[in-house]
Amino acid sequence: MEFGAIALAIMAAFTGAALYINLVEHPARRVLLDGEMLAQWQASYPRARWMQAGLAMGGFFFGLMAAYWAGKALYITGALFSIANWVVTYRFIMPLNHKLLAADPDTADAGIRALLEKWNLLHTARTGLGFLAVVCFFLAIS
Repeated sequence: MEFGAIALAIMAAFTGAALYINLVEHPARRVLLDGEMLAQWQASYPRARWMQAGLAMGGFFFGLMAAYWAGKALYITGALFSIANWVVTYRFIMPLNHKLLAADPDTADAGIRALLEKWNLLHTARTGLGFLAVVCFFLAIS
């Protein structure tokens, strides 16, 4: 079994989904009113959370398996970039997620819009970490 190829595929899916959120979904939210913007994020976030978390964990697991079997340090580096998404999420993004989930769309204002813009900026770090994992796994396979 080629664990490196699986790790690469998983993190490519993670990165593609994260990039879609940054370049397509969030910009589309910007045309909505503040309350609608928040309501759309509140509907989308729970669906994306479990998918993205599972992909990051899968990239970490299969990256470690590839490192063990192939003995290449780049697989470990890619695995660490994969799991770093959990660290970034729990340390920096999750507190903001809780604020946004607790907010009421009916009373949303420009402050909520600013929080959502901050959220998108922080989410860009997740996209970048995913991309770095993909590069590491790709180079390790090459």
